[in-house]
Amino acid sequence: MQDILMGLVDTFQPMTILVMFIGIIGGIIIGAIPGMSGSMGIILLLPLIYRLDTIPSMVVLAAMFCGSMYGGSVSAILLRTPGTPSASATVVDGYPMAQNGQAGKALATACIASAFGGLVSGICLLFIAPQLAKVALSFQAPEFFALAIFGLTLMASSSSASTIKGLVSGFFGLLLSTVGVDLISGNMRFTFNSIKLMGGFNILPVLVGIFAFAQVFLDLSKKDEDTVVQKTGSLRSMLPNRKEMKAILLPMIVGSVIGVSIGIIPGTGGAIACFLAYEVAKRFSRHPEKYGTGYVEGIAAPEAANNGTTGGAFVPLLTLGIPGDTVTAVMLGAFMLVGIRPGPQLFTEASHEVYTFFMAFIIMQFVMLIFGLGGTKLWSKVLNAPRVVLMPLILLFCFLGAFTLSNSTGDAVIALIFGLLGYFMQKFGYPGAPMILGLILGPMAEQNLNRALLISHGDWSVFLTRPISLAFILVTIASIVYSVVSANRKKKHPKGASK
Repeated sequence: MQDILMGLVDTFQPMTILVMFIGIIGGIIIGAIPGMSGSMGIILLLPLIYRLDTIPSMVVLAAMFCGSMYGGSVSAILLRTPGTPSASATVVDGYPMAQNGQAGKALATACIASAFGGLVSGICLLFIAPQLAKVALSFQAPEFFALAIFGLTLMASSSSASTIKGLVSGFFGLLLSTVGVDLISGNMRFTFNSIKLMGGFNILPVLVGIFAFAQVFLDLSKKDEDTVVQKTGSLRSMLPNRKEMKAILLPMIVGSVIGVSIGIIPGTGGAIACFLAYEVAKRFSRHPEKYGTGYVEGIAAPEAANNGTTGGAFVPLLTLGIPGDTVTAVMLGAFMLVGIRPGPQLFTEASHEVYTFFMAFIIMQFVMLIFGLGGTKLWSKVLNAPRVVLMPLILLFCFLGAFTLSNSTGDAVIALIFGLLGYFMQKFGYPGAPMILGLILGPMAEQNLNRALLISHGDWSVFLTRPISLAFILVTIASIVYSVVSANRKKKHPKGASK
Protein backbone atom coordinates (compact mmCIF):
# COMPACT_ATOMS: atom_id res chain seq x y z
CA MET A 1 0.00 0.00 0.00
CA GLN A 2 2.90 2.35 0.75
CA ASP A 3 4.29 1.74 -2.76
CA ILE A 4 0.87 2.47 -4.25
CA LEU A 5 0.51 5.77 -2.36
CA MET A 6 4.03 6.85 -3.28
CA GLY A 7 3.35 5.90 -6.88
CA LEU A 8 0.17 7.99 -6.88
CA VAL A 9 2.09 11.02 -5.60
CA ASP A 10 4.80 10.64 -8.25
CA THR A 11 2.19 10.22 -10.98
CA PHE A 12 1.01 13.80 -10.41
CA GLN A 13 4.47 15.28 -10.86
CA PRO A 14 4.35 17.99 -13.59
CA MET A 15 6.71 16.19 -15.97
CA THR A 16 4.84 12.90 -15.63
CA ILE A 17 1.49 14.54 -16.35
CA LEU A 18 2.96 16.47 -19.29
CA VAL A 19 4.37 13.40 -21.01
CA MET A 20 1.12 11.56 -20.29
CA PHE A 21 -0.77 14.25 -22.22
CA ILE A 22 1.77 14.09 -25.06
CA GLY A 23 1.54 10.30 -25.25
CA ILE A 24 -2.26 10.20 -25.24
CA ILE A 25 -2.68 12.92 -27.89
CA GLY A 26 0.10 11.48 -30.05
CA GLY A 27 -1.34 7.98 -29.69
CA ILE A 28 -4.82 9.08 -30.78
CA ILE A 29 -3.35 10.78 -33.85
CA ILE A 30 -1.10 7.83 -34.74
CA GLY A 31 -3.91 5.33 -34.20
CA ALA A 32 -6.35 7.29 -36.35
CA ILE A 33 -4.03 7.27 -39.39
CA PRO A 34 -4.80 4.14 -41.44
CA GLY A 35 -1.84 1.78 -41.58
CA MET A 36 -0.04 3.28 -38.59
CA SER A 37 0.08 1.48 -35.25
CA GLY A 38 1.12 1.86 -31.64
CA SER A 39 4.48 0.22 -32.33
CA MET A 40 5.29 2.92 -34.91
CA GLY A 41 4.35 5.62 -32.42
CA ILE A 42 6.62 4.09 -29.77
CA ILE A 43 9.49 3.90 -32.24
CA LEU A 44 8.99 7.61 -32.94
CA LEU A 45 9.23 8.26 -29.19
CA LEU A 46 12.57 6.51 -28.73
CA PRO A 47 14.70 9.65 -29.34
CA LEU A 48 12.57 11.48 -26.75
CA ILE A 49 12.96 8.98 -23.90
CA TYR A 50 16.75 9.32 -23.96
CA ARG A 51 16.26 12.76 -22.41
CA LEU A 52 13.65 11.70 -19.84
CA ASP A 53 13.90 10.07 -16.43
CA THR A 54 12.80 6.48 -15.95
CA ILE A 55 9.22 7.04 -14.76
CA PRO A 56 8.23 9.68 -17.40
CA SER A 57 9.76 7.43 -20.08
CA MET A 58 7.64 4.47 -19.04
CA VAL A 59 4.52 6.62 -18.77
CA VAL A 60 4.81 8.26 -22.20
CA LEU A 61 5.28 4.84 -23.84
CA ALA A 62 2.19 3.39 -22.13
CA ALA A 63 0.17 6.52 -22.93
CA MET A 64 1.09 6.19 -26.61
CA PHE A 65 -0.02 2.54 -26.50
CA CYS A 66 -3.40 3.31 -24.91
CA GLY A 67 -4.05 6.37 -27.07
CA SER A 68 -3.34 4.49 -30.30
CA MET A 69 -5.81 1.76 -29.31
CA TYR A 70 -8.60 4.30 -29.00
CA GLY A 71 -7.39 6.31 -32.00
CA GLY A 72 -7.94 3.32 -34.28
CA SER A 73 -11.69 3.60 -33.66
CA VAL A 74 -11.83 7.21 -34.87
CA SER A 75 -11.06 6.37 -38.50
CA ALA A 76 -12.95 3.08 -38.20
CA ILE A 77 -16.14 4.92 -37.31
CA LEU A 78 -15.76 7.94 -39.55
CA LEU A 79 -14.19 6.44 -42.66
CA ARG A 80 -14.75 2.66 -42.40
CA THR A 81 -10.99 2.45 -42.13
CA PRO A 82 -9.61 0.81 -38.97
CA GLY A 83 -6.57 2.80 -37.93
CA THR A 84 -5.19 -0.32 -36.25
CA PRO A 85 -6.06 -4.04 -36.56
CA SER A 86 -7.55 -3.84 -33.06
CA ALA A 87 -10.35 -1.61 -34.38
CA SER A 88 -11.44 -4.06 -37.08
CA ALA A 89 -14.60 -5.17 -35.29
CA THR A 90 -15.55 -1.56 -34.46
CA VAL A 91 -16.19 -0.96 -38.16
CA VAL A 92 -19.14 -3.37 -38.21
CA ASP A 93 -21.39 -1.10 -36.12
CA GLY A 94 -19.37 2.12 -35.91
CA TYR A 95 -19.50 3.04 -39.59
CA PRO A 96 -23.24 2.32 -40.05
CA MET A 97 -23.90 4.48 -36.99
CA ALA A 98 -21.89 7.32 -38.55
CA GLN A 99 -23.84 6.90 -41.79
CA ASN A 100 -27.03 7.34 -39.77
CA GLY A 101 -25.82 10.79 -38.71
CA GLN A 102 -24.63 9.69 -35.25
CA ALA A 103 -20.87 9.78 -35.66
CA GLY A 104 -20.51 11.87 -32.49
CA LYS A 105 -22.39 9.37 -30.35
CA ALA A 106 -20.43 6.48 -31.88
CA LEU A 107 -17.12 8.21 -31.10
CA ALA A 108 -18.22 9.06 -27.56
CA THR A 109 -19.31 5.45 -26.97
CA ALA A 110 -15.97 4.18 -28.25
CA CYS A 111 -14.09 6.59 -25.98
CA ILE A 112 -16.09 5.64 -22.87
CA ALA A 113 -15.69 1.91 -23.60
CA SER A 114 -11.96 2.30 -24.28
CA ALA A 115 -11.41 4.12 -20.99
CA PHE A 116 -13.51 1.53 -19.15
CA GLY A 117 -11.54 -1.37 -20.64
CA GLY A 118 -8.24 0.33 -19.89
CA LEU A 119 -9.33 1.06 -16.32
CA VAL A 120 -10.30 -2.58 -15.69
CA SER A 121 -7.01 -3.80 -17.15
CA GLY A 122 -5.09 -1.26 -15.07
CA ILE A 123 -6.74 -2.47 -11.85
CA CYS A 124 -5.92 -6.08 -12.78
CA LEU A 125 -2.37 -5.03 -13.54
CA LEU A 126 -2.07 -3.36 -10.13
CA PHE A 127 -3.46 -6.11 -7.93
CA ILE A 128 -3.19 -9.51 -9.67
CA ALA A 129 -0.40 -9.22 -12.24
CA PRO A 130 1.75 -12.08 -10.83
CA GLN A 131 -1.25 -14.44 -10.65
CA LEU A 132 -2.28 -13.60 -14.23
CA ALA A 133 1.29 -14.24 -15.39
CA LYS A 134 1.04 -17.82 -14.11
CA VAL A 135 -2.03 -18.33 -16.30
CA ALA A 136 -0.12 -17.02 -19.32
CA LEU A 137 2.67 -19.54 -18.69
CA SER A 138 0.20 -22.44 -18.86
CA PHE A 139 -0.63 -21.66 -22.51
CA GLN A 140 1.24 -23.91 -24.90
CA ALA A 141 0.63 -25.17 -28.43
CA PRO A 142 -2.59 -27.14 -27.68
CA GLU A 143 -4.15 -24.15 -25.87
CA PHE A 144 -3.22 -21.72 -28.65
CA PHE A 145 -4.70 -24.06 -31.27
CA ALA A 146 -7.94 -24.48 -29.31
CA LEU A 147 -8.19 -20.70 -28.83
CA ALA A 148 -7.68 -20.12 -32.56
CA ILE A 149 -10.35 -22.70 -33.47
CA PHE A 150 -12.78 -21.02 -31.09
CA GLY A 151 -12.05 -17.70 -32.77
CA LEU A 152 -12.57 -19.20 -36.22
CA THR A 153 -16.09 -20.29 -35.29
CA LEU A 154 -16.96 -16.60 -35.20
CA MET A 155 -16.30 -16.14 -38.93
CA ALA A 156 -19.87 -16.70 -40.06
CA SER A 157 -21.42 -14.47 -37.40
CA SER A 158 -18.88 -11.62 -37.29
CA SER A 159 -21.01 -9.78 -39.83
CA SER A 160 -24.70 -9.17 -40.42
CA ALA A 161 -24.39 -10.66 -43.92
CA SER A 162 -25.57 -14.17 -44.78
CA THR A 163 -23.91 -17.12 -43.09
CA ILE A 164 -22.75 -18.64 -46.38
CA LYS A 165 -21.11 -15.43 -47.56
CA GLY A 166 -19.50 -14.94 -44.17
CA LEU A 167 -18.02 -18.45 -44.32
CA VAL A 168 -16.79 -17.94 -47.89
CA SER A 169 -15.07 -14.71 -46.85
CA GLY A 170 -13.57 -16.33 -43.75
CA PHE A 171 -12.23 -19.38 -45.58
CA PHE A 172 -10.72 -17.11 -48.21
CA GLY A 173 -8.87 -15.37 -45.38
CA LEU A 174 -7.65 -18.76 -44.17
CA LEU A 175 -6.41 -19.52 -47.68
CA LEU A 176 -4.52 -16.21 -47.77
CA SER A 177 -2.90 -17.05 -44.43
CA THR A 178 -1.19 -20.09 -46.01
CA VAL A 179 0.75 -17.94 -48.50
CA GLY A 180 4.48 -17.88 -47.77
CA VAL A 181 6.99 -20.20 -46.13
CA ASP A 182 5.66 -22.92 -43.84
CA LEU A 183 7.51 -22.29 -40.57
CA ILE A 184 7.37 -25.97 -39.61
CA SER A 185 8.45 -27.70 -42.83
CA GLY A 186 10.14 -24.79 -44.62
CA ASN A 187 8.15 -25.41 -47.82
CA MET A 188 7.12 -22.53 -50.12
CA ARG A 189 3.37 -22.27 -50.60
CA PHE A 190 1.44 -20.20 -53.15
CA THR A 191 4.36 -17.80 -53.65
CA PHE A 192 4.52 -18.26 -57.47
CA ASN A 193 8.32 -18.00 -57.17
CA SER A 194 8.02 -14.44 -55.88
CA ILE A 195 10.40 -13.40 -53.12
CA LYS A 196 7.95 -10.73 -51.93
CA LEU A 197 5.34 -13.38 -51.09
CA MET A 198 7.69 -15.53 -49.03
CA GLY A 199 6.68 -13.72 -45.87
CA GLY A 200 2.97 -13.97 -46.63
CA PHE A 201 0.51 -11.09 -46.44
CA ASN A 202 1.01 -8.57 -43.67
CA ILE A 203 -2.25 -7.80 -41.91
CA LEU A 204 -2.01 -3.98 -42.14
CA PRO A 205 -1.89 -3.59 -45.96
CA VAL A 206 -4.73 -6.11 -46.30
CA LEU A 207 -6.73 -4.28 -43.63
CA VAL A 208 -6.20 -0.91 -45.32
CA GLY A 209 -7.15 -2.34 -48.70
CA ILE A 210 -10.25 -4.31 -47.69
CA PHE A 211 -11.76 -1.49 -45.65
CA ALA A 212 -10.23 1.86 -46.65
CA PHE A 213 -9.49 1.55 -50.36
CA ALA A 214 -12.66 -0.44 -50.96
CA GLN A 215 -14.78 2.26 -49.31
CA VAL A 216 -13.08 4.97 -51.37
CA PHE A 217 -13.72 3.05 -54.61
CA LEU A 218 -17.34 2.48 -53.56
CA ASP A 219 -17.88 6.17 -52.82
CA LEU A 220 -16.25 7.23 -56.08
CA SER A 221 -18.58 4.91 -58.01
CA LYS A 222 -21.61 6.79 -56.67
CA LYS A 223 -22.87 9.60 -58.87
CA ASP A 224 -24.52 11.66 -56.16
CA GLU A 225 -22.44 14.10 -54.13
CA ASP A 226 -24.56 14.06 -50.99
CA THR A 227 -22.77 13.75 -47.67
CA VAL A 228 -24.26 12.50 -44.43
CA VAL A 229 -24.97 15.53 -42.25
CA GLN A 230 -23.74 14.83 -38.75
CA LYS A 231 -25.43 16.05 -35.62
CA THR A 232 -22.88 18.43 -34.13
CA GLY A 233 -24.75 19.88 -31.19
CA SER A 234 -23.41 20.06 -27.67
CA LEU A 235 -21.13 17.37 -26.29
CA ARG A 236 -23.88 16.33 -23.92
CA SER A 237 -26.17 15.52 -26.86
CA MET A 238 -23.49 13.22 -28.28
CA LEU A 239 -23.01 11.26 -25.09
CA PRO A 240 -24.97 8.02 -24.67
CA ASN A 241 -28.17 8.63 -22.72
CA ARG A 242 -29.11 6.76 -19.56
CA LYS A 243 -30.82 3.95 -21.47
CA GLU A 244 -27.83 3.53 -23.79
CA MET A 245 -25.36 3.61 -20.90
CA LYS A 246 -27.33 0.84 -19.23
CA ALA A 247 -27.30 -1.12 -22.50
CA ILE A 248 -23.53 -0.85 -23.02
CA LEU A 249 -22.55 -1.70 -19.42
CA LEU A 250 -22.65 -5.48 -19.89
CA PRO A 251 -20.84 -5.39 -23.29
CA MET A 252 -18.12 -3.22 -21.70
CA ILE A 253 -17.69 -5.66 -18.83
CA VAL A 254 -17.60 -8.63 -21.22
CA GLY A 255 -15.16 -6.84 -23.52
CA SER A 256 -12.88 -5.81 -20.64
CA VAL A 257 -12.68 -9.33 -19.21
CA ILE A 258 -11.98 -10.83 -22.63
CA GLY A 259 -9.46 -8.09 -23.42
CA VAL A 260 -7.47 -8.68 -20.22
CA SER A 261 -7.66 -12.46 -20.67
CA ILE A 262 -6.46 -12.34 -24.28
CA GLY A 263 -3.90 -9.64 -23.53
CA ILE A 264 -1.98 -11.74 -21.01
CA ILE A 265 -1.53 -14.57 -23.55
CA PRO A 266 1.66 -13.88 -25.54
CA GLY A 267 1.20 -13.80 -29.30
CA THR A 268 -2.49 -12.84 -29.40
CA GLY A 269 -3.37 -9.14 -29.17
CA GLY A 270 -6.26 -6.71 -29.61
CA ALA A 271 -7.40 -7.89 -33.04
CA ILE A 272 -8.40 -11.30 -31.71
CA ALA A 273 -9.86 -9.84 -28.52
CA CYS A 274 -12.12 -7.37 -30.34
CA PHE A 275 -13.72 -10.06 -32.52
CA LEU A 276 -14.21 -12.41 -29.57
CA ALA A 277 -15.73 -9.66 -27.46
CA TYR A 278 -18.05 -8.59 -30.28
CA GLU A 279 -19.39 -12.11 -30.77
CA VAL A 280 -19.73 -12.94 -27.06
CA ALA A 281 -21.54 -9.64 -26.39
CA LYS A 282 -23.83 -10.38 -29.33
CA ARG A 283 -24.67 -13.78 -27.88
CA PHE A 284 -25.60 -12.25 -24.51
CA SER A 285 -27.49 -9.29 -25.97
CA ARG A 286 -31.26 -8.97 -25.80
CA HIS A 287 -31.23 -7.57 -29.34
CA PRO A 288 -28.60 -9.53 -31.32
CA GLU A 289 -30.42 -8.71 -34.56
CA LYS A 290 -29.41 -5.05 -34.17
CA TYR A 291 -25.69 -5.84 -34.30
CA GLY A 292 -24.21 -4.74 -37.60
CA THR A 293 -26.83 -2.06 -38.20
CA GLY A 294 -25.25 0.75 -36.14
CA TYR A 295 -25.80 -0.36 -32.53
CA VAL A 296 -23.97 1.13 -29.55
CA GLU A 297 -23.44 -2.28 -27.95
CA GLY A 298 -21.54 -3.38 -31.06
CA ILE A 299 -19.10 -0.50 -30.52
CA ALA A 300 -18.76 -0.81 -26.75
CA ALA A 301 -17.73 -4.48 -26.63
CA PRO A 302 -14.76 -4.45 -29.05
CA GLU A 303 -13.51 -1.07 -27.86
CA ALA A 304 -13.49 -2.19 -24.23
CA ALA A 305 -11.70 -5.36 -25.34
CA ASN A 306 -8.90 -3.78 -27.36
CA ASN A 307 -8.05 -1.32 -24.58
CA GLY A 308 -8.41 -4.15 -22.08
CA THR A 309 -5.55 -5.89 -23.85
CA THR A 310 -3.19 -2.98 -23.07
CA GLY A 311 -2.98 -3.71 -19.35
CA GLY A 312 -3.16 -7.44 -20.02
CA ALA A 313 -0.20 -7.26 -22.40
CA PHE A 314 1.91 -5.59 -19.69
CA VAL A 315 1.41 -8.57 -17.36
CA PRO A 316 3.75 -11.03 -19.14
CA LEU A 317 6.02 -8.16 -20.17
CA LEU A 318 6.69 -6.85 -16.67
CA THR A 319 6.46 -10.05 -14.64
CA LEU A 320 8.11 -12.51 -17.04
CA GLY A 321 9.95 -10.33 -19.54
CA ILE A 322 7.82 -11.83 -22.33
CA PRO A 323 6.16 -9.34 -24.74
CA GLY A 324 2.48 -10.04 -25.29
CA ASP A 325 2.24 -8.52 -28.77
CA THR A 326 4.14 -6.44 -31.33
CA VAL A 327 3.75 -3.17 -29.42
CA THR A 328 5.02 -4.57 -26.13
CA ALA A 329 7.90 -6.24 -27.99
CA VAL A 330 9.06 -2.78 -29.08
CA MET A 331 8.32 -1.49 -25.59
CA LEU A 332 10.51 -4.19 -24.05
CA GLY A 333 13.51 -2.76 -25.86
CA ALA A 334 12.51 0.77 -24.88
CA PHE A 335 12.23 -0.17 -21.19
CA MET A 336 15.70 -1.69 -21.25
CA LEU A 337 17.05 1.51 -22.79
CA VAL A 338 15.91 3.48 -19.73
CA GLY A 339 17.27 0.96 -17.23
CA ILE A 340 14.18 -1.16 -16.54
CA ARG A 341 14.73 -4.89 -16.98
CA PRO A 342 11.34 -6.68 -16.98
CA GLY A 343 11.28 -10.06 -15.31
CA PRO A 344 10.55 -11.84 -12.01
CA GLN A 345 12.98 -9.59 -10.07
CA LEU A 346 11.48 -6.34 -11.30
CA PHE A 347 9.06 -5.97 -8.37
CA THR A 348 11.92 -6.14 -5.87
CA GLU A 349 14.60 -4.27 -7.81
CA ALA A 350 12.41 -1.38 -9.02
CA SER A 351 9.20 -1.59 -6.99
CA HIS A 352 8.83 2.19 -6.78
CA GLU A 353 9.02 2.67 -10.54
CA VAL A 354 6.68 -0.25 -11.18
CA TYR A 355 3.92 0.90 -8.83
CA THR A 356 4.21 4.46 -10.10
CA PHE A 357 3.77 3.07 -13.59
CA PHE A 358 0.69 1.10 -12.46
CA MET A 359 -0.95 4.18 -10.93
CA ALA A 360 -0.08 6.31 -13.96
CA PHE A 361 -1.63 3.66 -16.20
CA ILE A 362 -4.91 3.97 -14.31
CA ILE A 363 -4.84 7.78 -14.30
CA MET A 364 -4.12 7.97 -18.04
CA GLN A 365 -7.44 6.26 -18.77
CA PHE A 366 -9.23 9.30 -17.34
CA VAL A 367 -6.94 11.59 -19.32
CA MET A 368 -7.77 9.66 -22.49
CA LEU A 369 -11.48 9.95 -21.66
CA ILE A 370 -11.19 13.73 -21.32
CA PHE A 371 -9.25 14.23 -24.55
CA GLY A 372 -11.36 11.69 -26.43
CA LEU A 373 -14.69 13.23 -25.48
CA GLY A 374 -13.28 16.73 -25.95
CA GLY A 375 -12.37 15.96 -29.54
CA THR A 376 -15.59 14.14 -30.41
CA LYS A 377 -17.37 17.21 -31.72
CA LEU A 378 -14.41 18.19 -33.91
CA TRP A 379 -13.75 14.73 -35.34
CA SER A 380 -17.40 14.07 -36.18
CA LYS A 381 -17.31 17.07 -38.53
CA VAL A 382 -14.92 15.19 -40.81
CA LEU A 383 -17.87 13.52 -42.51
CA ASN A 384 -19.39 16.90 -43.36
CA ALA A 385 -16.49 17.59 -45.73
CA PRO A 386 -17.21 17.18 -49.48
CA ARG A 387 -16.22 13.80 -50.89
CA VAL A 388 -14.03 15.44 -53.54
CA VAL A 389 -11.83 16.67 -50.67
CA LEU A 390 -12.19 13.78 -48.26
CA MET A 391 -11.57 10.84 -50.59
CA PRO A 392 -8.17 12.00 -51.95
CA LEU A 393 -6.97 12.65 -48.39
CA ILE A 394 -8.04 9.16 -47.32
CA LEU A 395 -6.20 7.65 -50.29
CA LEU A 396 -3.07 9.66 -49.44
CA PHE A 397 -3.03 8.56 -45.79
CA CYS A 398 -3.74 4.95 -46.77
CA PHE A 399 -0.85 4.86 -49.23
CA LEU A 400 1.46 6.46 -46.67
CA GLY A 401 0.36 4.05 -43.95
CA ALA A 402 0.87 0.98 -46.15
CA PHE A 403 4.23 2.24 -47.42
CA THR A 404 5.68 3.19 -44.01
CA LEU A 405 4.96 -0.27 -42.61
CA SER A 406 8.22 -1.55 -44.11
CA ASN A 407 9.18 1.34 -46.43
CA SER A 408 8.16 -0.80 -49.37
CA THR A 409 6.00 0.05 -52.37
CA GLY A 410 5.06 -3.64 -52.43
CA ASP A 411 2.85 -3.18 -49.36
CA ALA A 412 1.14 -0.20 -51.01
CA VAL A 413 0.49 -2.28 -54.14
CA ILE A 414 -0.91 -5.11 -52.01
CA ALA A 415 -3.23 -2.63 -50.29
CA LEU A 416 -4.42 -1.39 -53.69
CA ILE A 417 -5.06 -4.95 -54.95
CA PHE A 418 -7.04 -5.84 -51.85
CA GLY A 419 -8.89 -2.55 -52.20
CA LEU A 420 -10.18 -3.68 -55.59
CA LEU A 421 -11.06 -7.07 -54.10
CA GLY A 422 -12.83 -5.40 -51.18
CA TYR A 423 -14.80 -3.20 -53.57
CA PHE A 424 -16.25 -6.21 -55.39
CA MET A 425 -16.84 -7.99 -52.07
CA GLN A 426 -18.96 -5.08 -50.90
CA LYS A 427 -20.81 -4.87 -54.20
CA PHE A 428 -21.83 -8.53 -53.94
CA GLY A 429 -22.47 -8.58 -50.19
CA TYR A 430 -19.42 -10.48 -48.93
CA PRO A 431 -18.30 -9.08 -45.56
CA GLY A 432 -14.66 -8.16 -45.01
CA ALA A 433 -14.47 -8.82 -41.25
CA PRO A 434 -14.52 -12.66 -41.48
CA MET A 435 -11.70 -12.54 -44.04
CA ILE A 436 -9.53 -10.45 -41.71
CA LEU A 437 -10.34 -12.83 -38.85
CA GLY A 438 -9.30 -15.83 -40.96
CA LEU A 439 -6.06 -14.12 -41.98
CA ILE A 440 -5.21 -13.34 -38.34
CA LEU A 441 -6.10 -16.71 -36.82
CA GLY A 442 -5.02 -18.99 -39.70
CA PRO A 443 -1.25 -19.00 -38.94
CA MET A 444 -1.92 -19.29 -35.21
CA ALA A 445 -4.11 -22.37 -35.71
CA GLU A 446 -1.88 -24.09 -38.27
CA GLN A 447 1.46 -23.56 -36.56
CA ASN A 448 0.25 -24.57 -33.11
CA LEU A 449 -1.55 -27.64 -34.49
CA ASN A 450 1.73 -28.78 -36.05
CA ARG A 451 3.71 -28.04 -32.89
CA ALA A 452 1.25 -29.86 -30.65
CA LEU A 453 1.25 -32.96 -32.85
CA LEU A 454 5.05 -32.95 -33.10
CA ILE A 455 5.41 -32.75 -29.33
CA SER A 456 2.79 -35.47 -28.73
CA HIS A 457 4.16 -37.67 -31.56
CA GLY A 458 0.92 -37.44 -33.52
CA ASP A 459 -1.40 -38.12 -30.56
CA TRP A 460 -4.56 -36.02 -31.05
CA SER A 461 -5.70 -36.69 -27.50
CA VAL A 462 -3.28 -33.98 -26.33
CA PHE A 463 -6.03 -31.44 -27.05
CA LEU A 464 -8.44 -33.26 -24.71
CA THR A 465 -6.12 -34.09 -21.85
CA ARG A 466 -5.09 -30.50 -21.08
CA PRO A 467 -7.79 -28.63 -19.08
CA ILE A 468 -7.58 -25.23 -20.77
CA SER A 469 -7.48 -26.75 -24.26
CA LEU A 470 -10.43 -29.00 -23.44
CA ALA A 471 -12.39 -26.03 -22.08
CA PHE A 472 -11.86 -24.07 -25.31
CA ILE A 473 -12.95 -27.07 -27.39
CA LEU A 474 -16.14 -27.50 -25.34
CA VAL A 475 -16.91 -23.78 -25.67
CA THR A 476 -16.31 -24.05 -29.42
CA ILE A 477 -18.77 -26.94 -29.72
CA ALA A 478 -21.32 -25.04 -27.63
CA SER A 479 -20.85 -21.98 -29.86
CA ILE A 480 -21.47 -23.99 -33.03
CA VAL A 481 -24.56 -25.68 -31.55
CA TYR A 482 -25.90 -22.32 -30.41
CA SER A 483 -25.43 -20.83 -33.88
CA VAL A 484 -27.20 -23.75 -35.57
CA VAL A 485 -30.10 -23.70 -33.12
CA SER A 486 -30.49 -19.91 -33.44
CA ALA A 487 -30.46 -20.11 -37.26
CA ASN A 488 -33.13 -22.84 -37.27
CA ARG A 489 -35.25 -20.89 -34.81
CA LYS A 490 -35.14 -17.79 -37.01
CA LYS A 491 -36.19 -19.84 -40.03
CA LYS A 492 -39.16 -21.33 -38.19
CA HIS A 493 -40.20 -18.07 -36.49
CA PRO A 494 -39.08 -15.20 -38.73
CA LYS A 495 -41.55 -12.73 -37.25
CA GLY A 496 -40.61 -13.54 -33.70
CA ALA A 497 -36.94 -13.23 -34.52
CA SER A 498 -37.38 -9.75 -35.88
CA LYS A 499 -39.08 -8.39 -32.83
